[in-house]
Amino acid sequence: MTDIIFRPIDISRDFQTCYDFRRDSYVCSFGTDDGYAQSVIGYQARMKQRLAHPDWFYIHIWQGAQIIGQLEFRAFSEVAGYGYVHLIYLIPACRGQGIADMAQAFIAETLKRQGCEGVLLSVSRTNTRAVKYYQRWGWRYFKPNPKHATTDFFRREFSDRV
Repeated sequence: MTDIIFRPIDISRDFQTCYDFRRDSYVCSFGTDDGYAQSVIGYQARMKQRLAHPDWFYIHIWQGAQIIGQLEFRAFSEVAGYGYVHLIYLIPACRGQGIADMAQAFIAETLKRQGCEGVLLSVSRTNTRAVKYYQRWGWRYFKPNPKHATTDFFRREFSDRV
């Protein structure tokens, strides 16, 4: 895949894109946007605050002049030595082309540079495409997510595959 670039998000220029990508991700995860508006209250303010912190990463994936995806992750979590992925998103036209693999590698390399030995994420059980994808990449079930009845935490050690 050529011409794929990972760049920090320019929130002043591209916040609406972030908002739209988050909405589509929510629908992919839960099959509806019911509850989406509640889930993003304060999203822009949180992003602005976190962008100034070296352990938070908000990244747009570019192909040429088009933003085609978004990553949100951090270099800490409830598990010592593990980062946490909040979002891996690609626009529908770019799914299944290997770009998500590039995103996984980008996240792993970034977190390893931050001293992480692995990473966690939460995924909806109903998003079977995502669950199968993560499992192919070496993510393993960790525990249920107590904040969301239909989601589970998965974890991945970087020695599995980078």
